[in-house]
Amino acid sequence: MYVKGKIVDHKQVDVEHRLIIIEQEEIARQARPGQFIMLRAWERRDIVLPRPFSLYRILPEKGQLQILYKIRGKATMEIANRKPGEEVAIIGPLGRGVTLPERGNIALLGRGIGAAPLMAIGEAAYSRGLGVYTFLSAKKKDLIPGLNDFERVAQKVTLSTDDGEINEGRLLTFLLEDLITAEGVEINIVFTCGSRRLAKGLYSMEQKYNFTAYVLLEEIMACGIGSCKGCVCKVKNPDTPEGFVYKRVCQEGPVFPVSEVIW
Repeated sequence: MYVKGKIVDHKQVDVEHRLIIIEQEEIARQARPGQFIMLRAWERRDIVLPRPFSLYRILPEKGQLQILYKIRGKATMEIANRKPGEEVAIIGPLGRGVTLPERGNIALLGRGIGAAPLMAIGEAAYSRGLGVYTFLSAKKKDLIPGLNDFERVAQKVTLSTDDGEINEGRLLTFLLEDLITAEGVEINIVFTCGSRRLAKGLYSMEQKYNFTAYVLLEEIMACGIGSCKGCVCKVKNPDTPEGFVYKRVCQEGPVFPVSEVIW
């Protein structure tokens, strides 16, 4: 089930985030924006499970995957210690990716490291000739990951920081509303990741501004292949007595319509 991948580059990209580039031709050919991998990069026995990572960039022509991540515990610290030339074990690609429109504009709303999977979506949309409008937030500007990459594919990048330095820390949903109402930009699809508050805010905006919003859910995962059912979320289903069903983020997700998720 695991396949080997070779690290070709690994570096610190800002004060909080690291970028690891892995050569794995088969997964790079198959992967779609919005999907993820399970990665293992250690032999120690006290870290039993692999860890899920979103795909920051997918480069099939090079046979490479780029993973943008933040050190959060023992497993990510082990990954941070891996060097170019070393191998890692990967399961993937996993989950269901996004579906992009044939034409029009999309918006990407990302909070902190939650912006990572949005880059692959933006890059794919840009290559199709879609308009990409990106909104990113973090505690302060130097904690916003991937800014240079997003600026490369987006028609406009709008930032907001909790310290009030940029846009007075306003919610990204308010800034998206400004784009639509004050600038007259029509948005067809919105993708968000990194903040459930943003996803909830988009739910109330969908009908008003006639777009469809999707959230890339983040959950703790043990297996990544649907067996353990540890990453389930509640999704509306009027055909059941309860009015909802449980769906696995790793299999039926991680991309869900905002309007279907029960928060």
